[in-house]
Amino acid sequence: MLVALLVIAVMFVALLAPARLFGVHRNRVARLLARYGLPSALGVVALLLALRGMEWSAAIIAILAFVTWRWPLPSRRADAAPSVDPADIQAQAILGVGATATDAEIRAAFRAKMAAAHPDRGGGHDAAARLVSARDRLLRRR
Repeated sequence: MLVALLVIAVMFVALLAPARLFGVHRNRVARLLARYGLPSALGVVALLLALRGMEWSAAIIAILAFVTWRWPLPSRRADAAPSVDPADIQAQAILGVGATATDAEIRAAFRAKMAAAHPDRGGGHDAAARLVSARDRLLRRR
């Protein structure tokens, strides 16, 4: 059993070494450990069980190693919190809508604000351009 622990320790050091030697980012190392760490450890345990004559236990552990190796990792998007773009927040403030506003609500807010800000109705070109830009940004993000 000491040999198994030594093999597993060497395997983890081999996966962690690129982070120190080559500057690989920690998230990449964590993904490498998640992808290869558990299946490799299970494979070593299965090999040791097979060497001790426990074929059925070794076969079950080897199947678990294969399944964990083939199991898809969760995507990075699922792990990360949704990012909030400051430009989106500013566009929402310009139109006066919330973060969960629908396309129809964005268009209605744009029409209401543009009625007062349009240059033909006494508004300025800058205000109208800001409204158009905010509307386009919020509708494009969907």
